Amino acid sequence: MLRKISTEKLDVVIASRRVAGGSMGEFAKERVKLSDMGTKLSKLVCRCEVSDAMSGFFIVEAGFLRALVPRLTGSGFKILVDLLASSPAPPRAGEVPYRFRNRQLGESKLDVNVELEYLFLVVDKLIGKWVPTRFVLFVMVGALGVLVHLAVLTPLYLNHRHHFPQAQAIATFVAMTFNFLLNNVVTFRDRKLRGRRLATGLLKFYAACSLGTVINVAFANLLMRQGIPWYLAGASGTGISSVWNYGVNTVLTWRRDRR
Repeated sequence: MLRKISTEKLDVVIASRRVAGGSMGEFAKERVKLSDMGTKLSKLVCRCEVSDAMSGFFIVEAGFLRALVPRLTGSGFKILVDLLASSPAPPRAGEVPYRFRNRQLGESKLDVNVELEYLFLVVDKLIGKWVPTRFVLFVMVGALGVLVHLAVLTPLYLNHRHHFPQAQAIATFVAMTFNFLLNNVVTFRDRKLRGRRLATGLLKFYAACSLGTVINVAFANLLMRQGIPWYLAGASGTGISSVWNYGVNTVLTWRRDRR
């Protein structure tokens, strides 16, 4: 690898499991599928064609690395993807084969948090220049919350077990709880609330989002009175409340511990 990066004047040389002479070894099928998925996702953001962007075994030219440091996300363990996606120009990359072997010591660091960190990295490289990645994840969780809301509201109302206002209130409560718990482990995983703080955080989330709902309805109604089409008014109200909910919950519910 050192000889190749020096003689060919490359920016990075990757030890690849996916070129001739390389192998995934005795990797479990589930891990292979997960690695394949990660490799496909990496092609959305990497600035060059490489066969194994998920490799953790590579060598980088020092000047290339120093130039990229301000651009790096620094999130998760997939440093190579971060490097290849952060380069302003397609990096000069080479590959050499290597065969993956079973672990001899320690334990795998792969868990849900690692997978979420990788998702955070990909999203950041795709749209992080224009929209904060954390806000994108917050909105994605909110979209799932809408589905949960409808999944709860539909049987409660259509089965005539509850009047609509009651069914709507129950569905709203369930969806808000779902959003809070998912945001706690995904969007704000680096500030994850536990124990007593989880309970108080949930109450703050209820309060912030309830006020956000009031703002949503009031703003949309104001636009309707101004002659704005209902669908634009509704979307605008949702947008305003999303920004409100994100901002308030970032500051109050998942406040960064200054210590």
